Order: sequence, then C-alpha cells, then structure tokens
Amino acid sequence: MLKLFGTPNDSEAIALNTKVQPHVRIINGALDEDGDSSSGIVLNGRIDPSTLRFLKVDKEYQRELAERADIFDALKEGKIVPNIEIGVRGQDFVTDGDDFLINSPAYIIDGWQRVGTALRLLDTVPEHRLRIFASIHFGTDQNWEAHRFTQLNKNVKRVSPNLHLRNMRDANNAVLTLFVLSNNERSFPLYKKVCWSQNMQRGQLISALILGTTSLTLHIHKGSMVTRSADGVASGLNRVVDNISLPVFRKNCHVFFSLINDCWPFSEIEYRHTATQLKISFLSETARMLSRHPAFWDADNCVLTVGADDRRKLAKFPINDPQVINLAGSGGKARNILYQLLIDHMNSGRRTQRLQSRFEAN
Repeated sequence: MLKLFGTPNDSEAIALNTKVQPHVRIINGALDEDGDSSSGIVLNGRIDPSTLRFLKVDKEYQRELAERADIFDALKEGKIVPNIEIGVRGQDFVTDGDDFLINSPAYIIDGWQRVGTALRLLDTVPEHRLRIFASIHFGTDQNWEAHRFTQLNKNVKRVSPNLHLRNMRDANNAVLTLFVLSNNERSFPLYKKVCWSQNMQRGQLISALILGTTSLTLHIHKGSMVTRSADGVASGLNRVVDNISLPVFRKNCHVFFSLINDCWPFSEIEYRHTATQLKISFLSETARMLSRHPAFWDADNCVLTVGADDRRKLAKFPINDPQVINLAGSGGKARNILYQLLIDHMNSGRRTQRLQSRFEAN
C-alpha cells in the first residue's frame, strides 16, 4: 500500500507490480511562498488518487498505520478530509498544464492515517472518486520532516464536543431546543451559563455536553444512550423527542434544572469546580432517579412533575458531605453508590409512598 523508508511490516505495505514511473501528480497545483518550508515555497493542490501509492512513509518519525473507521466512512461518503503535508526530498518536478508531476521521493509528514485509509478504500472500491488535498514542501530531509511532524502534532487540540453539539443544532431539534433554552430563555436557570464553544468562558457553569447528557438521562425511559459522545447524545435526544414531543421535552428540561437550582441555587456558586450540584455524576444520577420512578411522571411517563414535598426532601440531601463530594466527582461504580444514597435519602422517614422503581414494579 505505502512504501516505507526502511523495513515495512506486511500489514503496512503492499508490493506493487507496475511499470509506471513512480511520481506524484498534483492536480491544479499552485506555488506559494512559505516561510516554514525548507525551500521557501510550498505547492498546494489536489493529489491524483492514482498516484497516492507512490507516497512514502518514513517509519523513523511516523506513527503506525491504524484502522480509522471515521476517516474511511468520511472518504466513502465523499467528504473532504483535512489537507495532508508532504516533504519532497529533492527538487525534481515538471509541470503538465495546471498539474505538477513530482519525481523526487515524496514523504508523508502529516496525514498518513488519511492516505493509508484512502488506499484501503481504493482497494475495496477502485473507481471511488477521492478528493485529498495537500501542501508540498521541497528540498526536505528526514530531520526537517521529523521536526515538522512534531510541530504539527504536539499542540493538536481535539475539537470540543460542545462545539460539535452547537454545530448540530440546525439538523437536530432536540439540540436546538437546549441551545435556545440556555441562550435565549431568561427564565431558564442556566441562561447564558452553558458552554457551547471550544473553551469555557467566565460565568459559564456547565458544558453543552453535560447539559445534553443530563437531559437524555432524565428521559432515558423514553430513549436510549449508546455513547456519551456528542453524536451519541444528539442521536439519543432525537429519539426522546420522537417519543414525547419537542414542547414536552423542553418543559421537562426546564423543570429539572429549576429543581436543581431551587435546591442549591446556582447564584450562590463561587467556584464551579467545587459545586457538587454541577458535577456530571451528581446531575446524571439525580436525573436517573427521576427517570426510573413513575411517581415523578404523568400516566404516559412523558411529563415530569416534582411535588413540593419531594422538592423540600431533595433540598436536604447533603451535597457538602465529603462522601457525596467524592462520589459526585467520580465515575463507574461510584455513580451507583451515589444513586442509592439519593434513593435512601428520598425514602428516609417515609412509611408510605416510598419511591418504587418502574423496573421493580414490573
């Protein structure tokens, strides 16, 4: 598949029988000045898919080729992946109209996973139309490429799931509802307090992912959660809305976060990192407690209602207890312990009308 510099693993390279002179064709290429390039110029353009196989990989500084289903699916659907970077160890290239044919050895600096996955796709669907763009530096060597590889990857920061959710709002009514609630509804307790961007800003208390995850957990009896990723949460919220309607979903989210705010006012929070009521485990387990118990829902299990007695009872839950603080900041089995503490607290002192899970009832 890719020709390695050095001894390749069988899984990383496929021996090719071809009489074609190895070269890389850049379609509609354009030369530009670039202070970062070793030669001072950079060539930008689209790689001819039929010449991808002639790109080389130097295993001295590159990562191993991995299975990337996300890249495979994106390429298969015709989506454009980020540009790759190539280092050409030499200056041998010729023009062919608007195209550039590079004859010197061309090494992938950044984008091996994209190219390797593209070649796997072409092995499966040889006629598939691929569009992969690249920036090509000339006159490079191994040391320059390794340094460039490090510079490109050491400060890579993953796009926040909050930003992913924000970008889904036009195609997902449930996400749009949460976005509007937190940005336009002044009566919503978390108005202007939810982060829908890459970084948390001053005055924001929780992330959009926590808002979405908690809202989904609140309605888990009407939906499901496959993963806690932005895509998984958005998909689960859509199923909930399909089952209970958008207005009811909106009202229930308002009721839930108003409940939390009434019990432990957000306005009294000095440092969000120490606020137990904002921790994902605490919000999720409180939401799960409500979801699992029919006493908080109407006959169709669609509309959430928390009576005054239950509100007063929940407000007495000791969120400042060291054990609760520790559990609220943990995951795994700690969540189950926190959930049981909430149930025991709500049932304490009650001889009748104790909470009964819908699963116990069945």
